[in-house]
Amino acid sequence: MAITSFGKILTVLDLFSVTRPVIDVDTISHELSISRPTSYRYLKELVSADLLQRMSGTSGDYTLGPKIAVLDYISRTTEPLVQVSIPFIKDAVERTEMSCLLTFLNHDYCIDLHHESFRGQLLMSYGRGNPRPVYLGSSPKVIVAHLNKQGLHCYYQKYAQQLADSGFASNEAEFIQHMKKIKKQGYYFSHGEVNPIYSSLSVPIQYSNKIAPMALTIVGSKNRFEYMNSEKLIQTLQSHAQEIVAKYHNLAELVESSHPQNEAI
Repeated sequence: MAITSFGKILTVLDLFSVTRPVIDVDTISHELSISRPTSYRYLKELVSADLLQRMSGTSGDYTLGPKIAVLDYISRTTEPLVQVSIPFIKDAVERTEMSCLLTFLNHDYCIDLHHESFRGQLLMSYGRGNPRPVYLGSSPKVIVAHLNKQGLHCYYQKYAQQLADSGFASNEAEFIQHMKKIKKQGYYFSHGEVNPIYSSLSVPIQYSNKIAPMALTIVGSKNRFEYMNSEKLIQTLQSHAQEIVAKYHNLAELVESSHPQNEAI
């Protein structure tokens, strides 16, 4: 699908990362293979929309603008599934004394939309909005397991080397077999995949039959998991996931009923 002019301008935002929080016109020209005049035009449009801002005291360095923070705040405080999930995430944290995450798969990376930690303990290097690999850990695997046949094929073709290097699957048939097992059992344990001293357990939140689920994940030290009742932990997370889906659908119905379609005149 061809990218519109507006879409091409927004690709500038993809150049930012934790390791590259500042860009300039040369970065844009080189990374996007466009001319300097076009790069300057992109910068002007993004600055005018407050999506970028020029750093004072520099000859032409740019950082993310204030509109990004505003949009993140709106998403954080109003996204229905996140708001419905928060009480259950907090409950899981109090029950297990570990961390709990709500994770979304976004094409080439996973992002946590919300996380809570027991008494402020930080058990992970990732957090809300910080991209992480889609081939390591329990969150992405329990989500990917619910992709259709074509989706699974495309996923494996893209990450075959990483899946082999991590010891998860050496060929596509093995990968498909693992995914079917995860989907059938309704959860996935990860032992040290993302961080060698931590484990995690994820269950799917299947709130729509049109898109892949999100993942509800408990994260803790390997030692902590060894002394946990695994069956009870799985049951708790699956129960929470079901309640989240039910409350989300109830909320969606209330919103829809409060905004009836206009009758034809």
